[in-house]
Amino acid sequence: MKSDLSLPQHAASRRPVDLANAAGLLPLWLVALAITVEGFPRPPISLPVAALALALAVAVSLAALWKRWMTVELALVSFFPLLLLPIFDEISTAYKTPFILLCALVLTAGILLYQRSRARRRWRWLILLAAAGLAWLLAWHVTLNYWQMAVDLGYEHCLPDAAGCPSLAGRGQPWWALLLAP
Repeated sequence: MKSDLSLPQHAASRRPVDLANAAGLLPLWLVALAITVEGFPRPPISLPVAALALALAVAVSLAALWKRWMTVELALVSFFPLLLLPIFDEISTAYKTPFILLCALVLTAGILLYQRSRARRRWRWLILLAAAGLAWLLAWHVTLNYWQMAVDLGYEHCLPDAAGCPSLAGRGQPWWALLLAP
């Protein structure tokens, strides 16, 4: 009886399945990490780390496209978090960072479904489109709830956690409560 310890292979290109998954997900998470750099109070990562993450996302995407480990539509969805920046503008990083990561998680689910789908390519891209649409709606939902919370707390002429304004820490709802709020 022969024992096969090799990695499972992707049928189309004979590459390991885990490598195909990583090539599809790594750029997305690098971009999500990179966009957490903007904000106040101090963001979770520095500007050089964000620039490196963004450069690596571009490099990994280009290499994966060249090696045909990634489709063009998958590469485009990997950079979708950049479109969320205007939505999350001026939100405290205590809330913005988990919101960005949550949207990246939704996109991750879409990418994994896309990679595992056996449907025709023209139908598979609808999975990515649905995931991007859901992430977009989720971003708007939590953002609108954040600003409603800020108004309820009396932040009308001042941005929470901005210089010269009172801190939001200990006053606002947890980020996940804004997700669950109607």
